[in-house]
Amino acid sequence: MNDTSPPTDPPLLRLRELSKHFPVRKGVLSKTVAVLKAVDGVSFDIARGETLGLVGESGCGKTTLGRSLLRLMEPTAGQILFDGVDILGANKKHLRQLRQRMQIIFQDPYASLNPRLTVANLIGESIRAHGLARGAQYDQRLNELLEIVGLSKRYLNRYPHEFSGGQRQRIGIARALALQPDFIVCDEAVSALDVSIQAQIINLLRSLQRDLGLTYLFISHDLNVVRHLAHRIAVMYLGKLVEVGPTEAIFNAPRHPYTRALIAANPVPDPDSKVGLSILEGDVPSPLDPPTGCAFHPRCAQVMPHCKVQMPAMTADSSASVQHRVWCHLHGSEKT
Repeated sequence: MNDTSPPTDPPLLRLRELSKHFPVRKGVLSKTVAVLKAVDGVSFDIARGETLGLVGESGCGKTTLGRSLLRLMEPTAGQILFDGVDILGANKKHLRQLRQRMQIIFQDPYASLNPRLTVANLIGESIRAHGLARGAQYDQRLNELLEIVGLSKRYLNRYPHEFSGGQRQRIGIARALALQPDFIVCDEAVSALDVSIQAQIINLLRSLQRDLGLTYLFISHDLNVVRHLAHRIAVMYLGKLVEVGPTEAIFNAPRHPYTRALIAANPVPDPDSKVGLSILEGDVPSPLDPPTGCAFHPRCAQVMPHCKVQMPAMTADSSASVQHRVWCHLHGSEKT
């Protein structure tokens, strides 16, 4: 469990009504026949030095959101403020400068590294591209990056196929750190690794955050991992947030039926545990044709008539210090 209190400084990152829609085209004229709303009006803040865990079932839009806020995908609408700067309004030159401060660690350590490049080239490519170091300083920086992630400098001239999955992910982390960023999107950064290796990488990410003052958006479907690393958790369903709150508040007092079902289905390493499973009925609806009203209502055991026609508004916990928000009609009377 991450027992470190989240920072209280002004947010490093602010998202306001961020959306990413994909047109579905058919026919010779490529006529748009539908719109897939992968991310639909998402808003949240991430403070400096904080880890926000983003969770939800596969296909809910987590990865699309992470890539959109870095402009690896161009958002359809919304606002992204990074340290007060509007990323969507930045020109190519300004965006290049911002990219030094915003990096990503990809899910697959095998697919994310070019097999034709050595470790030195994989890590040093961005350093050279931004002109941050040359000569002896460049070599020293490469050695420092490998040391930071727990690898030997002897590995600099080796190729990705010579490493295990955990070592490759360490190389990916070193590459993300090369430009000395402030913010890193960790996109399922440990999901492809063995459990014992996962623990090592998670501990590495925590120590890097402590030593370098990093801020993370940690995308994962593994609630146990998120609980260990995140200060706050945002729960996503069909492109929208349904609940956001401090990690322990989410686990100890989840308010949205979807959040409760995710936590109840989370494996507990205790054979004597009496926790009962709350199995979700039905399949995840298609984002091409989402349900009216609350998107979760076809699978919700507590559905009410107006859930089927009216989109729930955001409600907040009565204690302002908790900052626990939920989008659910069951809590509509607590709206603030």
